[in-house]
Amino acid sequence: MEESLRLTQRPGTNYDDRDGHIVALEKGTGRPRLMASVGALGLVLTWTRTRGSTMVLQMLFGMTQSSVSEYLTFSTHILIHVLQGIPDAQIKRPSVENIRQYQEAVFERHTFLSDVWCTMDGIKLMVECAAEDDVQNRFYNGWTCDHYIGAVLVFCPDGTIPICCYNVPGTVHDSNIALMGNIYSKLETVYNETGAKCTVDSAFARNNYPFLIKSCKPSLDMTIDEMEIAKDATSMRQSAEWGMRAFQASFPRIKDRITMEERGQRKLMMKLMILLYNLRTRRVGINQILNVYMPSLNEDVNALYIH
Repeated sequence: MEESLRLTQRPGTNYDDRDGHIVALEKGTGRPRLMASVGALGLVLTWTRTRGSTMVLQMLFGMTQSSVSEYLTFSTHILIHVLQGIPDAQIKRPSVENIRQYQEAVFERHTFLSDVWCTMDGIKLMVECAAEDDVQNRFYNGWTCDHYIGAVLVFCPDGTIPICCYNVPGTVHDSNIALMGNIYSKLETVYNETGAKCTVDSAFARNNYPFLIKSCKPSLDMTIDEMEIAKDATSMRQSAEWGMRAFQASFPRIKDRITMEERGQRKLMMKLMILLYNLRTRRVGINQILNVYMPSLNEDVNALYIH
């Protein structure tokens, strides 16, 4: 953390380029940075765990609103840079061995889903209304009469997110988000290598993908096996709702109406929270999906720790 924070000596406009990416710059001029790395980390983590105005952060850290705003932006970039180097926080496709373990965990609970390794669902997050009409139309959802940004998250039986696409305008359908974000192509790659599939709801059933299993109600035109598969797929897809609940409950800040901007802050905020979610799930283990499909209480402690 200390090494990463030395990318620059003060917060401000010199921490990133025009696209919002971290870049290594020469030492800036002006006053030295007064907040240490521990304080910057605490500020960002406290911000993710609170909602509403930053007045609470101002009182906790003894800073003015402008300083809190600058340090939040500055520290968020650095924390993302650090988390991307931690394997437990990374958003990456599991190994073939882990995918086999996920298939076994799903099969143990749903006997008709012998080749399923994950589930997928979409989420809508409220965003402020833009001043320009053309920008506003991208985020407006006529069904709910509000403005959103969309995201599609894939959840493994251990509760982690290996594949995702986020910060998409609210007018885009979940299936199109999965297509634009290369989620379908990544799931297809896993299917071609291992034969593993993903359970989804009706929003992702527009195309006939062999690596997707749609959850639906059993009908009379189905065979007995097809009815059992549909029943188990519907049950297994419920874990995606648990994952969405865990993601939003872990970071209440994401439930606030997100600020409308065009410099990449929304994308950075969501990326930060997904990285923190994966790290929390793997290090802490408080996750309903993990506790249902891969419960640690069923493990043999003697086999794990006594040699």
